[in-house]
Amino acid sequence: MHQGQEDRRRVAAARAEFLERGPAAAAGVRDLVAASWRRSRSAGVDADEYRITFHEDVDLDSRLVRCARPVIERLAEEMVDVPVAIALSDAEARIVHRLDCSTSVGRLLDRVDFTAGFSFAEGGVGTNGIGTVFEAGSSVAVVGAEHFTEALVAFACTGAPVLDPLTGRVAGVLDVSSLAESWTPLMHTLVRRAAADIGQNLLLDRGHAQRALYEVFARADARPRQAVMAVGASLMVNQRAQQLFTVAEQATIHQHALFLMSRRDRVAETIPLDTGRRVRMRARRVVVGDEVAGMVLLLDEDPGRRPPPVPVPRSAPHAGSGGRPQDPHPLGGRSPGWVTACEQAAAAIDRGDSVLVMGEPGTGRRTLVTELFRRAHPSGQVVADGAARTPGPPLDGAGTATLVVLGDVDRLDADAVERLRGLLASVDRGRVLVAATLAEEHVGAGLPFQALLGHFDQAVTVPPLRFRGEDLPLVVARLLAELAPHRRVRLHPEASRLIARYAWPGNLPQLREALRAALAARPVGEVQPEDLPAYCRTTGGRTLTPLEAVERDTIVRALQRCGGNRVHAAAALGMARSSLYRKIRSYAITDV
Repeated sequence: MHQGQEDRRRVAAARAEFLERGPAAAAGVRDLVAASWRRSRSAGVDADEYRITFHEDVDLDSRLVRCARPVIERLAEEMVDVPVAIALSDAEARIVHRLDCSTSVGRLLDRVDFTAGFSFAEGGVGTNGIGTVFEAGSSVAVVGAEHFTEALVAFACTGAPVLDPLTGRVAGVLDVSSLAESWTPLMHTLVRRAAADIGQNLLLDRGHAQRALYEVFARADARPRQAVMAVGASLMVNQRAQQLFTVAEQATIHQHALFLMSRRDRVAETIPLDTGRRVRMRARRVVVGDEVAGMVLLLDEDPGRRPPPVPVPRSAPHAGSGGRPQDPHPLGGRSPGWVTACEQAAAAIDRGDSVLVMGEPGTGRRTLVTELFRRAHPSGQVVADGAARTPGPPLDGAGTATLVVLGDVDRLDADAVERLRGLLASVDRGRVLVAATLAEEHVGAGLPFQALLGHFDQAVTVPPLRFRGEDLPLVVARLLAELAPHRRVRLHPEASRLIARYAWPGNLPQLREALRAALAARPVGEVQPEDLPAYCRTTGGRTLTPLEAVERDTIVRALQRCGGNRVHAAAALGMARSSLYRKIRSYAITDV
């Protein structure tokens, strides 16, 4: 279709008309090409002056490159007598590998910097066989004058996306480039097949557990019109789930599934979404040996209307001071796990049940039950005691509604538990509510507190902060108001992004201390990313030694000073580039 001389003349004339008169003159060229020309023009690409960006810090030995090399070498053997060059780009359209089957074509491509480190994003160099693949979302052949930039008109570029089977995302682009007059449709077929083979290598490169998760996901995806998601080391979402749920809703379901996966083998429940919809979820964990590979979810929209987020008890006030509506969620929050915990705890308080509030330390267990009790009983009293001592008599409520909160009962020794059992037996259940907090991991540990379980009616689990991503803006706003009352402080968007990406293993106390440190660096105004502790730029959950923490912080600061350029940072640190890359991976440093 493209190799005919008449076709090339027609496209060249249409390109000249387009550049002179604008989009209306693109008639006669393929819609894909015309759309790319319009995007290139809108991006400010100069068709006559060739400009291209070089990136020093591309990873030339990435997993993608390792998985692609054998496929590219095999493709080169198949095209040994064909004057082409084969190139691979990363997910940002930067070339990370090139193999020439023809030195003459290779020399010509060198003149347009078609080599490792240079970016062929469409917004930089216009229509081409790498950048346009990302924009079109499919394989593309760009031949001769179909290129937007004059410097590339001599070439034909055929590119196909390399898809990561586990995520469905484009991991890179495989491109075969030749002179325009040498192009044939066969190249399109060969490139698509080779790109698919690289994708298969990416799957095989995963561990056995991840492959098992993918297989379960693929079987579930075969069900007609069934929305399916799989969560694990990566997220997989089938087409039906993408149609049924927005990206934000998918993220909410993803986080809640991770929370459930940490606690149960099988799940069958309906969860609320902040958009007002409810989702029926059936899921099971995929386990390979001793390793949890992930969880596969079957999702259906619940046609029923979502009930109020929290069944506020009858005596609860409907507004706070100044007549403003009161947030029905302690500490703020709309994530399914948090909303469910609030609903269950509020219902238990309304019934007068004793409540076990489980979860990791620092998740807001005591705050949740205390605030809900105060809303149900504005004139009631709260008696709070930690694990170090047990509450002394009286526990009769002294004529008013009373909440007794026993903190960290899983830390009590046998003597303290025995004393507490006697006190709980004498509680006036009509006026005194008892709540206890404990770490969920200790429930089956055979600790002394097990003797107290018979005194409780309801168990509520509070999710850790890492599974409450959508709640973070509300939580951060509340903490900033506590730490800097009457001060004009706000977070830079990049600082907010760092907070959202970090796992917060220490939960609310750790987040509070990170914000306190940031406010010490910048007491008023907009908190910048560099004001946050260095660990906020990591994603790993490994506990570092003090020496490792110092080294990590030093690397983060060097990367910040060098604007994220790893080559310059390695030089400033006196460290080999490969060593820096290894340490960045080891410390899971991101977003610098």
